[in-house]
Order: sequence, then C-alpha cells, then structure tokens
Amino acid sequence: MRSILSPDNRLFTLARQVGRPPSALVAIAVVFAMLVVALIPGKILGRMVLTSHEGIPRFPSKLQPIVEPTVQDVTMFFPIFAGLWCWLRVSSKRPFRTIGLESQRAVQRAIRGAFIAGVTIAMTAGLSMIPGASFAPGLLQTMGAAALGIRFLSLLSYFVQGPAEEVLFRGWLLAVIGARYRPSIGILVSSLLFSLLHAGSHGITPLGFLNLFLFGAFAAVFVLGEGGLWGMCAWHAAWNWAMGDLLGFAVGGTPHPGLLSSVLTYGPSIVSGGTFGLEGGLACTAVFLIAIGIIAMRTRRLGEASSCPTSPAAAPCVVPAPSRSAERHSRSSQRRDAPRRSRPAQVRP
Repeated sequence: MRSILSPDNRLFTLARQVGRPPSALVAIAVVFAMLVVALIPGKILGRMVLTSHEGIPRFPSKLQPIVEPTVQDVTMFFPIFAGLWCWLRVSSKRPFRTIGLESQRAVQRAIRGAFIAGVTIAMTAGLSMIPGASFAPGLLQTMGAAALGIRFLSLLSYFVQGPAEEVLFRGWLLAVIGARYRPSIGILVSSLLFSLLHAGSHGITPLGFLNLFLFGAFAAVFVLGEGGLWGMCAWHAAWNWAMGDLLGFAVGGTPHPGLLSSVLTYGPSIVSGGTFGLEGGLACTAVFLIAIGIIAMRTRRLGEASSCPTSPAAAPCVVPAPSRSAERHSRSSQRRDAPRRSRPAQVRP
C-alpha cells in the first residue's frame, strides 16, 4: 500500500493547500458538529414534509413507509454539504472543491464508481444467497409502473446521502488527519469513527460492526487511490440503492422493499447478515477485504511503474528505455565533451 499511503497523495495535498491542517480533536469535533447541525433539524423538516400538523401522514398508508426514507435522506443529509462549505470558508478560506471534488474527470470517475458498486453488490448478494434464498414480489409487481418513479427518486436521494457521508468522513476527516499526522492514522480514525456512528443501527452484530469498519477502510483506500471523491460518492450511493431499493435487502438494519424483488436469505446469519442486512455477514467481509487488496496492489503497481499521481483509472506513465542509437550518441557526446589531457611542455636544452 506504499502508493496509497504517500503523504503527497492528492487528497492530502489539497488539505494542506492553505496551511497546516487542524488537529485531530478539531477535525473530529467538526464531524460531530456537522451531524448535530444537519441531522436533528433535517429530521424535524422531514417529519413536517411527511405528516401534517395534526400528525396525519400525507401519503397513503402503503406508500408512506416507502417514501419516508427517501425524504429523510434529503432533509437530513443535504445540510451536511452546506455546513461543511460554511466551515471551510470561515475557518481556512478553503474552496469546497478541495475536499476531493475537483472537476477533472468527474463524470468518468463517477460512472466507474457506480459500475464497481454493481460488481461488488452482485458478488456480496450472490455469496450470501449460496445457503439458500427466496424471492418475494417487488414493488414493480405490486405497484406497477409507479414503482419506477418512486425508486428513481430514491436513487436521487441516495446521491445526497452517500456523497454527504463521503464528504464528511473521507473528504474532511481522512484528508485532514492524514495530512496533519500520517495517512495510516487518517484511515484508522475515519474508519473507526464511521463505524462507531453507525453502531446504533437496528440488528447490528459484532461482525456487522467489523464490516462497517472495513467499509470505511475500503472507502478510504478507494478515494486515496483515485485522489478524489467522485468515484466513491457514486459507489456509496449505488451500493445502498442496489442493496435495498433494487434487491430488497435490509440496509443498516432497516427493511427495504426492492424494485425487482425482496430477497429473503435462509442461510446462517453469520453468512447473510441476518436482520442487519448484507453488511452484517461474512459475504460482505470477504468482498471488502478482496476489494481493499485489489486497490492496494493495483495502485502500488502503478506507483512503481510511474511517477504520476496515483489513480485507479490512470494508465501507468512508463518512461521508455533509451534506444541503442540514443545510447551510442550519448557516449560519443560524452567523449567529445570530455576535457583533453594537456601534454606537458617540453623544454629544449
């Protein structure tokens, strides 16, 4: 992981752009402040959208539990962007893009991140269903074409929730602590805090907590390998949406009716994750460990072959070896440029 853990990684360079980054205590305090400022008012705003002043749901009884997480993903997580933007402007005059949202190849990286999410969720779901699974009808079968619109809106909401967490934990916390101290400390602290703040999820187990830590570590090496957040933002959103709203697995202990079906696994909870969902089983553990290893080996290989900044998508910048004619020309030039030995003056008798 030599290339990923370089202090000159683009994410750490951006964090040091306007001076010395703040201490770990300040960085962690900012995370908690952003969550308090965003989640509590966002929860209240979401309730106002979902229910009337008398507490009556605004949507039909069958639709209310489906719409509720979509609304709350937006109202609770969008303020994180605004809060962190204000903090960066006030505390250090940093532009918001310096948290890893530079415009170069943003679309390409986001598409690649979403594709990788599709591969990883397919691997995780496939492994968890090996002991056995059943498929209940999805929203498309029970609601018809309206389900497509509902799940499209939920996909958009996940592109608020997922990137908000990436901006806060990887764009801010990982980058600041890694730049101030060491990259490995940034990975450890950001992953541990990420898992601790999700530890209150319904049905979580010790293995589920470990997988949340591995999720944070995977996200950290992903953004360090890319040198930015675009790919991981798309990965996070696509992962959550595909796991819950597409396939119908529980997400963080919360049941989600899937668009195509709702998958019910029969295997041991240690494999499938039980009530916590895919992220609580050994299938997820294996996929995250494999993904971390692949990224580490790939970025190290590219770093050894090139002096260019590390990026999972960048082709290695191999310096071509000089040709034989160039070597001969260089040797002949050295001989011509070498100082001639002066002969000692001969004194005539």
